[in-house]
Amino acid sequence: MPFGKTLTGELPDERITIHVKGQTPEKYWEKCFVEVNLCVPDLTDSTACNVVDTVANFIRLRELERKAKADFRSVTGRYKNTTYHYEVHTISIEADTALKCHFVNCRLLFNVLNTI
Repeated sequence: MPFGKTLTGELPDERITIHVKGQTPEKYWEKCFVEVNLCVPDLTDSTACNVVDTVANFIRLRELERKAKADFRSVTGRYKNTTYHYEVHTISIEADTALKCHFVNCRLLFNVLNTI
């Protein structure tokens, strides 16, 4: 998906989306939240009355949630002489009814040392 474009319609396959929120400057750190969403399309479920409904693929979602909890750790580093630190704020499973998908929302708190 090109930068700045928005997903519309039903999600056809798994996707990773990254949303960076605005920075909040403080005395020592500039803080912002970064949301990494691991999107999984819903499964279709046909009932006896031929009504098609969608349900979350909870097996895959829980697998991705476990992987996210294992991989997203507290990290401190340097990039171009600027110190940064990020850590997990929350990890949860959420729904997007418009895209007919559920996703693992990994909300990370990102801090950059305020050197100005």
